[in-house]
Amino acid sequence: MSRMFRGLSSAVVVALVASACRSDSGVAPSATLSLGESRGASGPQTLTLDGGSTGADYYAVLVNTSQTSGASESYSLNANGVVAPTTSFGSLGQAMLDRSGIGDAASAAGPERDRAFEARLRARERTLVPRFPGARAWRAARSAPSATTGASASRSFDPTRRDGALPAGVQVGDIVSVNVNADDACTNPIYHPARVVAIGTHGIVLNDTLNPSGGFTTADFQRYAARFDTLVYPIDSAAFGPPTDIDGNGHVGLIFTRAVNELTPANADSYVGGFTFSRDLFPAKATTDLGACAASNQGEFFYLITPDPAGTINGNRRTAGFVDTNTTAVIAHEFQHLINGGRRIYVNGASDFEATWLDEGLAHIAEELLFYREAGLGPKQNLDTPLLRASTQRRTAFNLDMLGNAGRYQSYLKAPSKSSPYAANDSLSTRGAAWSLLRYLADRSGRTDNAFFFALVNSTAKGIPNLKTVYGADLPGAVRDWNASHAVDDIVSAAAELQQPSWNWHSIYVTLSGAYPLTLAALANGGTASGTIVAGGAAYYRLGVPAGGSATLSLSDPSPTTAANLQLVVVRTR
Repeated sequence: MSRMFRGLSSAVVVALVASACRSDSGVAPSATLSLGESRGASGPQTLTLDGGSTGADYYAVLVNTSQTSGASESYSLNANGVVAPTTSFGSLGQAMLDRSGIGDAASAAGPERDRAFEARLRARERTLVPRFPGARAWRAARSAPSATTGASASRSFDPTRRDGALPAGVQVGDIVSVNVNADDACTNPIYHPARVVAIGTHGIVLNDTLNPSGGFTTADFQRYAARFDTLVYPIDSAAFGPPTDIDGNGHVGLIFTRAVNELTPANADSYVGGFTFSRDLFPAKATTDLGACAASNQGEFFYLITPDPAGTINGNRRTAGFVDTNTTAVIAHEFQHLINGGRRIYVNGASDFEATWLDEGLAHIAEELLFYREAGLGPKQNLDTPLLRASTQRRTAFNLDMLGNAGRYQSYLKAPSKSSPYAANDSLSTRGAAWSLLRYLADRSGRTDNAFFFALVNSTAKGIPNLKTVYGADLPGAVRDWNASHAVDDIVSAAAELQQPSWNWHSIYVTLSGAYPLTLAALANGGTASGTIVAGGAAYYRLGVPAGGSATLSLSDPSPTTAANLQLVVVRTR
């Protein structure tokens, strides 16, 4: 039986359910769909579509709803009785829009962040999972009463010992020693002296004394402390939970260091803007009972790019303006990783770090939440070009905080059959899809953003099982509807499940690049479209049916045991 969609009128539901029942020939009887109405089929089946009295156009979206990363499904889609559609994807999305930018072009210019570096860093972190039990025992020992109060600390730990690089009680002007090595987790520490330059309520800002000249001023560092206190910290802690405080200093360390600049080679088209490294969440000193991570700074830290206007490091000129423009979003992104890792080790009792695709998707959600706060907007407002252009505040916030998400989502839309939100490759398209799926699910979850994302971060499960538990509904069906929404959202008045309530990307992409990036191939009469779709991905087609006529779409899958993973969504667009 075909899959039907929620949110349709009762009359339409009755009609669709009736049409979903196969006849003896395996062909479902035709049903007349109104503009924007949809019909679904699961697995091999033939659908019949009417042209009505004036002719009709349809979008056909074929989705692989498998939850197994890397699993692919082959398909063949045969069309008979179809004609060329009279509506085109681009024309439907471009009405009443000009193609000038959302903000100043200069504000959005610059190299991309180095995704490959972050992927390698996350992989190094995951080698530390066997150290979880030791870290928890160490933390429990430090929380236990000392012998002087009449109780003994557990095992051989000294609960009074604090070996963090940033001890409690530091003052502005103090020099501390910080391991800035991003290539090794627990070995080969590279210690740099760093001066405490600003102290806020939640953050301590440090400046590497080996940094090149021409960097930030004292006022700049104080501003970063204030922005962390008043902007990033409240956003991320409300959405994901407060960070741990394993060093007992009550703060997160933010160190601007040349070590981050050194990670970007000369003439690179991407750059490393900053990172957090979960090795710092493990104890630095081993005991006779449990191991440790000797190179750990034993505390919560961010490592951030420093201005280098003369390009003394690998010839890469980094002005104070460039660093200032990009760093707040970097901190918001990395803070999610810091919170997620720390809470899974010490708060949630998880047995592993979060799956990389979900961890990165949540970090990109943090960037979106920063945008909403800085723009004075919120989710579920169907933001389009006119709304974003309405004030300098909104334009600037989009270019600083959301342009990265727009680019990654665009990468997914350009290759949807080969890309997935839960792929294991951590590509740009995977990140864009993961962010978009999380935004879609949050909008459909019936919870607030903070409640939905908090539940994902504060879980013992990881990856798809975590998402299934928190979403609490038909996740394969949601993946199907989300894929269909890429094509029809803000094109026709479709069912709520096929819409993206927070963003009008048809409007935004036409403004940013002159066209919507998703391509729908036209089905030829008597022809067969075939291909392979990865789990979580989709293939997109369009077709027309002549006035007074009907057409059939026949879907086949050579893998009968997994054929139900293939789901077809047909939406009438004219």
